[in-house]
Amino acid sequence: MSEPATTPRPTLGEIEERLTGGETPLLLRREVVAGLVVLFLLVVAVYWATSEYFGISYTIEAEPFRDWVDGFGILGPVVFIGIMALSVLFAPVPNAPIFMAAGLAWGPVLGTLYCMAGLVLGSAVAFWVARRFGRRHLARLVGRRNAERIDTLVLEMGGRVVFWSRMIPAVNFDWISFVAGMTAIPFRVFILYSALGMVFPTAVAVVAGDGLGRDVRITLGAGGVWLAVIVISAAVYWRRRANGRRDNGAAT
Repeated sequence: MSEPATTPRPTLGEIEERLTGGETPLLLRREVVAGLVVLFLLVVAVYWATSEYFGISYTIEAEPFRDWVDGFGILGPVVFIGIMALSVLFAPVPNAPIFMAAGLAWGPVLGTLYCMAGLVLGSAVAFWVARRFGRRHLARLVGRRNAERIDTLVLEMGGRVVFWSRMIPAVNFDWISFVAGMTAIPFRVFILYSALGMVFPTAVAVVAGDGLGRDVRITLGAGGVWLAVIVISAAVYWRRRANGRRDNGAAT
């Protein structure tokens, strides 16, 4: 008696294709990546020339802002964490400016902790909203096209997809929390991989914000790291797409 055929597990590249709907995300397109590299090098050159030869300082006076935030006491971090959580629930609200504001207000350590608290909270709520209410209200939160992709991911969600969707700074996959909630992935697995994947990009952005109030070279360095991850992510993405097309061509 022959064993029933099993559906082959999709590769990460195939899942990426479904996550993006077959379209290359804006920040992973070749012309955009090249433009970002040129722009970053131009910013570094302008900063070096103007600070070296004209003595211009780009450091922001952060103390008034920090004093204002400290004036709220414990309420300040609580409100911030709530705003951070809402940015996950109501995607695609951009997170980068919020991260940088946290760095400017509380520094790299507390800023990262508060951001992570809000991100984990928002991801957990999004997960349970999807698990509790299902697909009925999902399109309102993540958009119709993103909601349609859920059908192809329900049986394929795993920790690695969650991790890499958080890790790549070029693509905002906040809505992956809603997708995960509609799959069989255990909550503990989802929240663990989410947190692990969000630590690095969050810390980089927070450090960049902190650098604005200390030394802009720190911000430029963090920007360089962010850009390097985008370039590496794009290179891997392009290679996978090329390999996938070549394999498809050979199969036909």
